[in-house]
Amino acid sequence: RGDILFLNNAIDEVGVGDVVVFKIKDRDIPIVHRILKVHQSREDGEVELLTKGDNNRVDDRGLYAPGQLWLRREDISGKAVGT
Repeated sequence: RGDILFLNNAIDEVGVGDVVVFKIKDRDIPIVHRILKVHQSREDGEVELLTKGDNNRVDDRGLYAPGQLWLRREDISGKAVGT
């Protein structure tokens, strides 16, 4: 709390290593974590993302909504820009 993060929500593509802000269904507080894996479906080309906090040992699947294994683009509020 108390940090400032600049986001770009006009970016269509995000990739491994990008820091993103995402929101989980039925949770009020957005989460800021890094993209760990990008998975693209062969059937429909939809991109799915797996995230992980830099100081966490495991990926974020335990934080996602019940039954959710990947984030979709619509879950992403924006990509962190600047350093």
